[in-house]
Amino acid sequence: SARTSRLIAWCKVNDDARIKLFSNSVKDAKEQGRKKKQSGSPKETYYAQLANAIFSNDEDPEVWLLFQTSPSTLIKPVQTRFGTLNRKYNKFNKSLKQMGAGLTYDELQKNLQTKTLIGESFSKFPWWPDLHGWWRTNPAYNTVFLTADPGQNYESAAL
Repeated sequence: SARTSRLIAWCKVNDDARIKLFSNSVKDAKEQGRKKKQSGSPKETYYAQLANAIFSNDEDPEVWLLFQTSPSTLIKPVQTRFGTLNRKYNKFNKSLKQMGAGLTYDELQKNLQTKTLIGESFSKFPWWPDLHGWWRTNPAYNTVFLTADPGQNYESAAL
């Protein structure tokens, strides 16, 4: 949908806010070679900014009017949309099975089998590559791939 595309576009442009919304643990910051982002604002502030980016020029006149008269009422739908995106993201990951465990989008594109699976599902869920870039190593969002890392050999470790 156009609204989801605006949501993703906002997240791409607003790196700091996206990091604060999705993943800002000390561990993540260390792994990414950056300092933990300290937020002086609650997450609702970022959700309000997102609601503005999504709904301020909405094509539906009723939604636009609702945003103009009561913008805070559209914060909860933005939060809910992230929950929906998260469920779809993990469903997409399940379709890749363990072949995608721990791999980046670029790495997955190098494997013909995973590239084909991604291509087949992409038209139904075009936001997956962006979400995967943000969520693939975050257990709060990625509940599928984090159980196995491509370099791990649980079988030999169990012996």
